[in-house]
Parts: sequence; C-alpha cells; structure tokens
Amino acid sequence: MHPVLIEFGHFAFYSYGFFVSAAFLLGMAWTMREAEIRGLDHRLVLDAGFYVILGGILCSRLVFVAANFEMYSDDLLDILRLWKGGVVFMGGAVSSALMLIVFLHYKKQPVAKWLDAAAPGAALGIGVGWLGCLASGCAYGKPTDLFWSITYTHPDAVGPLFVAMHPVQAYQALAAFLCFIFLVLVRNKIAEPGRFAGLFLTIYVPLRMAMDLFRGDLQPELGIISINQVLGIAVFVTGVVLLKRSVSSS
Repeated sequence: MHPVLIEFGHFAFYSYGFFVSAAFLLGMAWTMREAEIRGLDHRLVLDAGFYVILGGILCSRLVFVAANFEMYSDDLLDILRLWKGGVVFMGGAVSSALMLIVFLHYKKQPVAKWLDAAAPGAALGIGVGWLGCLASGCAYGKPTDLFWSITYTHPDAVGPLFVAMHPVQAYQALAAFLCFIFLVLVRNKIAEPGRFAGLFLTIYVPLRMAMDLFRGDLQPELGIISINQVLGIAVFVTGVVLLKRSVSSS
C-alpha cells in the first residue's frame, strides 16, 4: 500500500492556529463542566484560562528558543513565527500548570480539587493540539516504510517533504484521547483530592514519552536526553507524589 500523502502544510499557519485555539477552548469548556461536578466555582476557569494560555504558549516557545538559539541568530523575527514549529510541549504544560497553581493560591482555592477538575480537560486539549501538529507537519516522525506512514508534499509544511514518516502526531493525539476517555470513565470512583490528577500524570506521561521514540525532530539538548524527556520525568514524579499524598491522607 502507498503511504498517505498530506498537503495540509499549505494551511500550516491557519490549521495550527485553529487546532491550538480549539484545544484551549475545549479544554476550558470541559474543565468548567468538571468544576461544576466537583462543586467548584466554574466561572474561575475563564479567569484562569488567560494566564494558563499565556504561560503555555510563551514558555513552550521560550524554552525551545533557548535550547536552539542558533536556529534564530540570523533572523530573530523567526522567534515570533510560531506556525513554523518550534515549541517544547512539556515546557508549556509545566508552565501552564504552575500559572494555574499560582492563580488558585491567590484566589484561595483548593488546589488539589482543581487539579483533579482540570485533568480530563487537559487530556482533551492535548489531543486536539496534536492534531494541529499533524496538520502543519511540526513534531514530525521518523522515516518508515509502514503502510500507514504519511508524506508531506506541500512546501509550506513544517516537516520534511516527500519523506514517508511515522504519523507520530496522530499517535500522540490517540494517547491523549484514550487518557481522556479513561479519566471520564473512572471519575466517580476516585474521591481523594489530588489522586485523580496524579493518575492522569502517571498514565499519560509514560505514553507520551513512549510516543516520542518515534519522533524525528527531537534532539538531545542535554547530553543524551532532551528537554522534553527531563520535564516529562519531573511531571511523572509529580504525579506519583500526588498519588501518594492522596492515599496517605485518605
């Protein structure tokens, strides 16, 4: 069978922007729903959303630029061209979470309960965001001859052209969507604050890091490992801590 030909790169800027916007909006909408279920003030999601989005986009870009500054030394304006790719997803996720926690402390809200409320929405938003990467060609996969490989053919695509590659962005999206479905199914079975969020992190992060093995764009910026992997390990440890704390307090 022939590999799938993808020409979404022609709409790289628009498709990436559309999916990223949809990711944040859907994630916030689902978090509002979860907040209501858990007896929290769902209106705070709209207030927190601005800081979460700002922190996520800026920090994910800044971490990438700091690690790959030589790519931008000839034209610093390239730093602003997000549609060309170049973000550290884990950096954005961590910074968004930190912004959310700071906001919740400022509002004197129960942080653990809010993290639980945000978990399914985060999984949903992550999955939709990866579809944007699939459409634009960023975070592309390694070359492969598998029949489900994809090949970008339009010059506006971010990734390599006319190379059959793993559709790793689709793998990542599927992993996030499966986590979302699982969390929705087990929501009512986990009562201890923080444990639900810890479960999400300890399940999703290993899946995410496993999918990264099929990526062709990751570089070991820190010796033998990438920044994504270091941040992933830190997030996984955070999930384990949340699980242990919630179990010990139950």
